[in-house]
Amino acid sequence: MSDRDELVVALVEEMPRFVSASVRFQVAVAHQLGMPVTDVHALGALLETGPVGAGRLAELMGMTTSAITRLVDRLERGGYVRREPAPSDRRRVVLHVVPERVAEIGAFYEPMGARWRDQVDRYSAAELRFLLGFLREGRAQAEEETAGLRRTGRSHGTRNRRSQGQP
Repeated sequence: MSDRDELVVALVEEMPRFVSASVRFQVAVAHQLGMPVTDVHALGALLETGPVGAGRLAELMGMTTSAITRLVDRLERGGYVRREPAPSDRRRVVLHVVPERVAEIGAFYEPMGARWRDQVDRYSAAELRFLLGFLREGRAQAEEETAGLRRTGRSHGTRNRRSQGQP
C-alpha cells in the first residue's frame, strides 16, 4: 500500500471519530446548560439561518412540527428565543435568537475556538483554502445524505417492523 493510500485510509477512519468527538462535545455543552442537545442544535440552526418560522426550523432539524413547538416553547421559556410577527405576513411568527442568552452558550465554545485558531495559525494560506474547501464540500455532502435519508428512510418516530420480526 502506498503512502497516499495509507493516508486516505487513515483520513477515512479519522473523520467519523472527529464527528463523534464533536457530537460528544455538543452533548457535554447541553449537559452543562441543563438542556436537551436538540435545543442546542436548534439554536445553532437559527444562528446559521437567521430568523425563520417554526416550520422551517422543523425541516432543518428533521423534526415534526409538534416536537418543534415543544422545543421552541422550552427555548422561549429559557429566554433563548423570542417569537415575533413576520414582517411580510403578520399572521406568521418568526423565531429570533436572543443575542445575550446565546452569548452565554458561546462561552462554552470559546476555548475550542481558541484551540482551533492556534492550530490554523500554523497553516499556510494554501492549506487554509484546502481545509475550507474540504469542510464546505463535506458539509454539503452531509446535508445531501441527510436529505436523502429523510426522503427515503422511514418516517421519524416510526419503527421498522421487519427489525421486530414482523412482516
